[in-house]
Amino acid sequence: MAVAKKAIPLKRTKPIGGKMLEAVVSALGADILGGRFIPGEVLPREDVLMGSLGVSRTTLREAIKVLCAKGLLETRQRIGVRVKPRHDWNLLDPAVLSWHPDISKEHDLIAGLLEVRRIIEPAAAELAAQRATAADLARIEEAFHRMETASPNDLQAETEADLAFHSGIIAASGNVVLQRIGSTIEAALGAALLITNTVTDAPDEALAAHRHIMERIRFRDAAGARAGMHQMLDIAARDLTHADDYVPKATARTKRKPDDKR
Repeated sequence: MAVAKKAIPLKRTKPIGGKMLEAVVSALGADILGGRFIPGEVLPREDVLMGSLGVSRTTLREAIKVLCAKGLLETRQRIGVRVKPRHDWNLLDPAVLSWHPDISKEHDLIAGLLEVRRIIEPAAAELAAQRATAADLARIEEAFHRMETASPNDLQAETEADLAFHSGIIAASGNVVLQRIGSTIEAALGAALLITNTVTDAPDEALAAHRHIMERIRFRDAAGARAGMHQMLDIAARDLTHADDYVPKATARTKRKPDDKR
């Protein structure tokens, strides 16, 4: 049975005003997702956490309830509050992802997401080429042009437009199941796109791949749209091999020296 480790001060700054609960949830969530508290470990006593975080018992307990609901924690009589196994963590939840200090370290999640994308996105592109309405095409093209304008200097805007591009294709498939799957993975997809957009050595190549898919969909070339999406995902897979270069919340694209060794 896991036992509590010797309490270590968390060195937090006191959360502010009405954001107190959210700040406590975010702080504890980051500690769990970042590995400060590991699966099976019992959290420090309430009084220790209250003092470290500078919050009341009520606020702390409410924060723990939120983290329990997200699958990160569980409460046990005579044991306390314990970190749940990783397979119980709801890593597709947008809130959980927002607490993560470095999503690039979630190798299984990122690899699994790429596998899911290989299953659904080429099919979505093929269906979009067959079914997209004028409004669908306009949304996809608008997202692409926003990507083109933002690249390579505004990573956040580029990634938001990139996500809108992929979401637009899934929506244009006209398949309600694909649309639901797309909605479920949207937050994780956005996080993965930010990583690849940050570390890529060839942003122009990625833009060209997006343009090719958009054109194949516009010209109702279903086979070409499917093949183009496969090509784009190959580029994403290659870029993800450089995920260790990712800097969370980066504001500028990561540059690697030519003599960097991989």
